[in-house]
Amino acid sequence: MINRRSVLTGLSGLALAACAHRGALHIPASSARRRIEDLVLSAIVPAAGLVVRQHGEIIFAHAEGRAQGAGGEAGAVSFTPDTAMRIASVSKLAVALTVHRLAAAGGIDPDADIRSMFSPALINPHFPDAAITLNHLLSHTAGLEDPDVYWRALPGRTEDLFTQGMWRTPDWGVPGKGFRYANFGYGLAAHVLEVQTGVRFDRLAAREVLGPLGLDAGFNWSGVSLAQRSLGATLYSRAAEEGWQVEVDGPGALTALKPAVLIEDGYSLADYKTGTNGTLFSPQGGLRASLLDMAALARAAAAVPALATPLWRHDAAWPNGDDEAGYFETFAAGAQVHEAAASPIPGVTLIGHHGEAYGLYSGAFHAPALDAEIAFAVTGTSQAGTARAPRHPVMVEATAPLWAAAEGLLAAL
Repeated sequence: MINRRSVLTGLSGLALAACAHRGALHIPASSARRRIEDLVLSAIVPAAGLVVRQHGEIIFAHAEGRAQGAGGEAGAVSFTPDTAMRIASVSKLAVALTVHRLAAAGGIDPDADIRSMFSPALINPHFPDAAITLNHLLSHTAGLEDPDVYWRALPGRTEDLFTQGMWRTPDWGVPGKGFRYANFGYGLAAHVLEVQTGVRFDRLAAREVLGPLGLDAGFNWSGVSLAQRSLGATLYSRAAEEGWQVEVDGPGALTALKPAVLIEDGYSLADYKTGTNGTLFSPQGGLRASLLDMAALARAAAAVPALATPLWRHDAAWPNGDDEAGYFETFAAGAQVHEAAASPIPGVTLIGHHGEAYGLYSGAFHAPALDAEIAFAVTGTSQAGTARAPRHPVMVEATAPLWAAAEGLLAAL
């Protein structure tokens, strides 16, 4: 049975709180560490961590729990702020950064009509003459909604996923107006990037974003060093009284030598033709990155005007999208914005993204007024942990302590 002594003894090297010289941070840093320790000891999550930076420097970084072996499927590996994991929809920041960096270099136009880059063309049946753009896809205003399945194994094509059911009802107007969160839009965006550049999406994101930021990270483990991958985090879930069950990145995936992509029997990644399947590297959520990497992504994203400029705001008086009970309030071309009046950290505007998938809950945000970032994650969640916390629609019981810890640290800056 896990206890406080075993956690603190086994993971004593994980606390990276680089704030001893900041006297004002001593108390909130101690409180933040205790919140993370207690969260793991509660058995609501197998591992949890939080990173806070200001002016690009780490002021707090602490993690607890097991990155691997929580369910007895492998030997125990400690979770640290540098542990790579599938960060879910925080991945979308890297996709958006790829688009906007290519645009800044003059390589693409995110406001250009992209319908003809698919065969058959990407035509909204409710508005067949309306253009659809990359910025529409990135801001979830293209008129899409997720089909039951929005990925294809190689040698499948992006267009194999096209159905009438992927288009939302026309009540909110033409593409560019109404909002509905759609993961599929990022698979379409990756398809367009491949068509326009001739470069496979995982390699393009590495070239434009991950490499320049100095991150040992990659979509579906592509380009991640073997040493980083071998110490990566498994994602878990747990139902009722059962133990932790592997959801993603079990021992086989973490010791593999090739990217973790879906491939039908008889084919290999060498058979892939660039520009045919934008879903192959899971652009909607498949980036493997650490908490430290996530903080760097949030800072880089918020520095791009397109990612800090809202394209959609929820209007309760005149419905213009699905805010999912307050989860979404404002969205830019690739980033979720929590404006100060409705922020999970009251009074603090946040620019970044949340992630929820396969038991993981994550988030990475930049706070412009403080020139600070927060990045947090839990790598699995029990049923009790998935309950929505009453304080804010984006919080669950498993992440509420991490939000409280981040709030305390930011308040001391």
